[in-house]
Amino acid sequence: MSAISHAPATWPAQPDHTDFSEALIRHNLLRESLFSLFNGFFMGMILFAAPAIAATCFEVDTLTRMAYVTVITCAFPCGAFLGPLWAAWGRRVGMHQLVVQTALLANLPLFALFWVENGALFTAIITLAQLFHSGMRMGQSSTYYCTYPRSLFGRVLGTLIFWNYLGMVLAALLAGVVSSQDVRSYQWLYPLAGLCGLVACVFYGQLRLLRQPMVGRPGSWRTGWQRLRQVMQQDRRFRYFEIAFFLSGSAFFVSWGVSIVLAHERLGWDTASITLWMTVVPQLVLALTSPIWGYVLDRIGIVRTRLLIAIVMTGYLACYLGGLVWLAPALMYVGSVLRGVSEGGGQVTWALASVQFAPAPDDIPTYNGIHFILNGLRGLLMPWLGKWLALASAGMPLGLSVLISALAVVVICWSLRWEPPTPHSSQMPHHG
Repeated sequence: MSAISHAPATWPAQPDHTDFSEALIRHNLLRESLFSLFNGFFMGMILFAAPAIAATCFEVDTLTRMAYVTVITCAFPCGAFLGPLWAAWGRRVGMHQLVVQTALLANLPLFALFWVENGALFTAIITLAQLFHSGMRMGQSSTYYCTYPRSLFGRVLGTLIFWNYLGMVLAALLAGVVSSQDVRSYQWLYPLAGLCGLVACVFYGQLRLLRQPMVGRPGSWRTGWQRLRQVMQQDRRFRYFEIAFFLSGSAFFVSWGVSIVLAHERLGWDTASITLWMTVVPQLVLALTSPIWGYVLDRIGIVRTRLLIAIVMTGYLACYLGGLVWLAPALMYVGSVLRGVSEGGGQVTWALASVQFAPAPDDIPTYNGIHFILNGLRGLLMPWLGKWLALASAGMPLGLSVLISALAVVVICWSLRWEPPTPHSSQMPHHG
């Protein structure tokens, strides 16, 4: 592995505008935007509609309902622990094909939901789809530098996330409306989502890669662990970034499942209301603000961008806390808008964390491994922590989430002492 430094990555081997023609950028951006749109419908159903459906469409007690929601919330982050499997798979077939193949395996189980009427089986199938979806995300994030110039990462990702979350909003909105009228509507909604996911595979398969993504050389677990430890010890910019990222994600996961259940039981929200205010509105705002966040990232850098995101996130969690404790729906509405703003930037920085900090393309697998493992840890542990705290006091996980998010702000502020000047802004290529 190349030497780790505290300075920004130089990427001497990374091709940029001199290698990426405008025609190639346009071709890839169009195909990946269509992939993002259709894949967004699939993602909206398994990531955002599924918790609301599990919380409202099955006749079970409160603890069982909360368990369904918690398992679904944990599933995608836990896929990070399958990172070595995805890396080995990508090494064998290529990261581009890894996305296509895991997408097929993630979408096909959804067709079986046509016959499912049991909440536990519904949760199991959604969990399986989310685990394979984690392989898709790892492969996709490892491919960006082969399809776009690094100087445009923020703006390209902002565009892709816009289309991705537009599809997710449409899926969540449709699921919320029809599920409130028919609790068995998921039996045809999920096969439809699977079909959209298969269409997305076709578009992703048409991407043109300037080079093959790095997946790292196979090695022992000991060697891999030594590489991870070396990065965390020597690259303090990345270390503090990941600590802050871990805290922000923990704040979300501690409160997310509990917030859904409490919105149903305390505010009387049905599936449509939960889907509208806790999924559709935040994801619509996310889609609209992600291109702006991409521009901001290219202008001021990923660390300063995360500081702005963490501040807004603390505000939305405080609104959720007040809304559910004081039974004030208006605070929930404000919190949902703020949540969309913060997650618009969160998605851009999540996808670009590894390629922004890795000193060279060869280091991306190591940085990706750290990023995914920490995401998996918080996604595995924090939802259950929130569930256990809720048994003692419903407001406890909500209050804890605000404190954790505020701590993330402090960590980022501390890390700014090692942050270099803001990067030079590159302009998008002219397509006139």
